[in-house]
Amino acid sequence: MTCGNVFRVISAIGLLGAQLCLAQKNSSPTLTGPVTKPVSLSIQGNKISYYSTGQDGSGHVPAPASFLRQTSSNRYAVAARPLAPTAQFIVNYTNFTAEARRAFQYAVDIWSTLIVSPVPIRIQANWVSQEPNLLGSAGPASYRYSFDGSQKVRAFYPVALAEKIARRELNNPTDPDIIADFNRNNNWYYGTDGKTPKGQTDLVTAVLHELAHGLGFIGFFSVESGKGDQGNGQYLADLPSVYDCFIENGLRKRLITSQADYPNNSIALNRQLTGGDLYLNGTVLRQTSGLRLKLNAQAQFDRAANVYHLNEDIYPTGTINSLMSARLAQGQSMHTPGPLVLAFFSDLEWKTTSVLHEPVLNVEENRDFVFSVRVISDTTLIPGSVRLFYRKSVPTAKDTVATAVSPVRVGSTDEYRYTLPASQASGDTWYYFQAQDASERTFTNPGKFTTGSQTWHHMRVGPDNTPPVIQYSPSKYTILSTTVADSLPIYARIADDRSGIGAAYVEYQINGVAQPSRQLRYGRRTVNNAIYDSVYSTRIDFPANSLKAGDRLTYRIVARDSSRSKNQQVNPVTGFHELRVVAPQPVRDQYINTFDNVATAGDFAGSGFSLATPVGFGSGAIHSEHPYRNGADFRGQSSFEYVLLSPIRIKANPDSAVIRFDEVVLVEPGTPGSKPGDATFYDYVVVEGSTDNGRTWTALVDAYSSADKTDWLTAYKAKLISGLDGEQNSETIGVPALLRHRDISILKPGSPFRAGDQLLIRFRLVSDQLAYGWGWAVDNLRIQAPPAPLVLAEEPASAGVFLVYPNPVTNGAVQVNVDLTTNVSDVQLRMIGPTGQVLRQQTLPVSGKKVRQQLDLSHMASGLYIWQLAVGDAVLTQKVLLVN
Repeated sequence: MTCGNVFRVISAIGLLGAQLCLAQKNSSPTLTGPVTKPVSLSIQGNKISYYSTGQDGSGHVPAPASFLRQTSSNRYAVAARPLAPTAQFIVNYTNFTAEARRAFQYAVDIWSTLIVSPVPIRIQANWVSQEPNLLGSAGPASYRYSFDGSQKVRAFYPVALAEKIARRELNNPTDPDIIADFNRNNNWYYGTDGKTPKGQTDLVTAVLHELAHGLGFIGFFSVESGKGDQGNGQYLADLPSVYDCFIENGLRKRLITSQADYPNNSIALNRQLTGGDLYLNGTVLRQTSGLRLKLNAQAQFDRAANVYHLNEDIYPTGTINSLMSARLAQGQSMHTPGPLVLAFFSDLEWKTTSVLHEPVLNVEENRDFVFSVRVISDTTLIPGSVRLFYRKSVPTAKDTVATAVSPVRVGSTDEYRYTLPASQASGDTWYYFQAQDASERTFTNPGKFTTGSQTWHHMRVGPDNTPPVIQYSPSKYTILSTTVADSLPIYARIADDRSGIGAAYVEYQINGVAQPSRQLRYGRRTVNNAIYDSVYSTRIDFPANSLKAGDRLTYRIVARDSSRSKNQQVNPVTGFHELRVVAPQPVRDQYINTFDNVATAGDFAGSGFSLATPVGFGSGAIHSEHPYRNGADFRGQSSFEYVLLSPIRIKANPDSAVIRFDEVVLVEPGTPGSKPGDATFYDYVVVEGSTDNGRTWTALVDAYSSADKTDWLTAYKAKLISGLDGEQNSETIGVPALLRHRDISILKPGSPFRAGDQLLIRFRLVSDQLAYGWGWAVDNLRIQAPPAPLVLAEEPASAGVFLVYPNPVTNGAVQVNVDLTTNVSDVQLRMIGPTGQVLRQQTLPVSGKKVRQQLDLSHMASGLYIWQLAVGDAVLTQKVLLVN
């Protein structure tokens, strides 16, 4: 992902099922209101690698008897093929040799008799060159979250498993469900008889192993910088895979539900992942074997060896339950996942009861309501176990009592129906369905949180007087060239809690002249590997030379629901969004601005920034809004920018091609250890460059936040108050004492820019929709200009010369030299903080007309201070930057 372009989900994710599916950092919601299932979405998959030990081993485990039962009497026969597969696999082979393809297909055929799915499972199999001893890597092509039938509504399921549970395609029917790469640079044994010679590696075993990862033996746990992390690095980053939900320690504490003991991004979680005491535990596994599966949790975490593989001491390679060990020896073959892994696959819901339901739509007229559910089981249902639970008041953590009724089966179909009389249907109803199989497992729709709390559907009968919700924030504020074609893309999240959207469009004007409205079209949108399935979009195109500098486009989004009242909402609620056409200024070789002259505000264009002098600042600077606004677009973000309108011609000398400025950054930090691109890297600032008149931008420096400097982070956290959804906003106000210097090299290694390029530069602040802070200030901007002199102010010559060095002060020791023009016995030195408070005052002796005094400032906080030296009636002043 680019510069942390991610966000978090509101933990309750509810409000009548129409709450927009936004960002989230809380891992476990509290049941405090109408709790409904989140919106379904998809994220990109991941892979786990499989390695050879590089040594010979022993052990040959045949394919399951069910697979070999109707084959030749030689159970290792090359021609052995399964009959009556229970799942269909479709493999797209790329660059495979015929013999490698034959072995791969044999492993596929084994899996096709071990799992059940009504939906074809598509595999993209690639025969590639990889590093020595790497056998291959595989995993789900994507994951699905909160789909119809899922039992864990806050977990990601591999798409093949999600489709099996939903009993239908969830991705494009031509898209792969599993992606598998295998290394051609191995001495493979391609036979299917399991008689692998020493010195060769059994390809059937490697494929069986890797397909298990693709089918669900995989998750998101990792260790970074000594801290355990359960996130997937993408949208809804802290949510686990369904596999992760079954990991527990020797104390039987599940890692994902024991946040108090093992918080995400913590050393405590790392100790669990590397402490040698982790297991998989599930109902079916426990019932069929009485055992837990012990996992690898070795001292040095490695995803290719740790919790997504079994412990090799308990399940030695070459034994019946050893297929999912981390490494494969030469000469070994395991042609079955083993009974324990297969039992766990049932817990993963490869053997399940799908309770499928299309949520009831809200209506305005009071009438009988028919609730319908489909129940399809891989096992035997307990007679009469299909039930509907409903209640007329909001369920809470302490009150989940509901009326239970038994829907009637429709003939011999898998559909069950119940009619709620109009007298009971009026108003609000919360409900869920439940079924039980012969193993006494309970399945519900919607499913449950990982804590076991039930989620509910919600419907309402009665007049609809509530307008739709529009979530939008401009992605573009200016156009800097009129000679090339350009456009304004518009993406909005529009939702209605009752009647659905009847109309959605954009009204706009150019220079006050109304233009034909543009309809917003509903569809999916993919951003940073996350698929948003309720986005309304359009684009307003501007042909080359159709606009001129000074033109203004004003627009707003209008949405109406389908209720009788045709409730309408506009965004913005008052006024209009604006897009300005701005003429670039002449190209410069350098740019210097201390921002003390307000007229230089015309050098910049954008939104969310201005040239200002807030209270506490003695001079002007670029300031974001204080505090900055929360994110508001369809992803839960907002982006604010300030563009320097003069392109800078990049100098050839990298030492000269540098951007220098002082800044204060008080924006929400991500989780400790997070970096740009991580889902847990929240609000941020970034400096970017463009060589195509602002149509595309490239970061000149990695995005950063308050976490970039210790003083900023300390200040941000110094005054936190409660905010939205349990988040904490910062009320700390930026002050000059927090100014820190930054140098950005334009021609750093790997930069796409070259000497002679004409570079537009912009400052950008990106916020998500939850916590916020004071914002960003930028002062003393020098682009391709030498550093400013170290002495930050000049003193009146009539009183004398007042010098402080080194300045900035970096080691706590500073020399004060004063050469006076008059005779005095002593002088008074005052050190003043940014709020005007005198922090230190002392008398310095004068020898002749000189002061030579060394001071120890190691006990003082870093920052910018005003030093005043009183010489009789005169005052000499210096700005001193202290960096401890």
